[in-house]
Amino acid sequence: MLVDGIQWALERGIEGLTIRHNLLADNIANVETPGFKRSDVAFKAQLAEAMGRDGRRLPLAATHRSHLGRPAGVHDYRPQVFQDSSTTMRADGNNVDIDREMAELARNTLEYQALVDVAARRLALLRTAITEGRR
Repeated sequence: MLVDGIQWALERGIEGLTIRHNLLADNIANVETPGFKRSDVAFKAQLAEAMGRDGRRLPLAATHRSHLGRPAGVHDYRPQVFQDSSTTMRADGNNVDIDREMAELARNTLEYQALVDVAARRLALLRTAITEGRR
């Protein structure tokens, strides 16, 4: 199945936000764990880079001269999970700030819902085009 660049970017964005949600939930769950260091994921910069320099177009890669392929940057896109060991919030070495984590979780949830909504609307538009407006 050929996935256009916008759909590919939406799917990768949803994937990155899902990873981030899980990491934020893990941080929150370990707020009282001595020595725990918070984790996060860097994916937005990598996704923008994979989309191309202007961030609006995805160049296509072809495996055969008569085939259209996936976006060229698809192989370069790798969400990077990292651990923040540069800070300490408490004497026991834990660096989870519950207020920050909860705010980031709320923001992440809104971004996720927005991307899922856009992806669903694009698929509905494609469904309408395929069925020529018939149900």
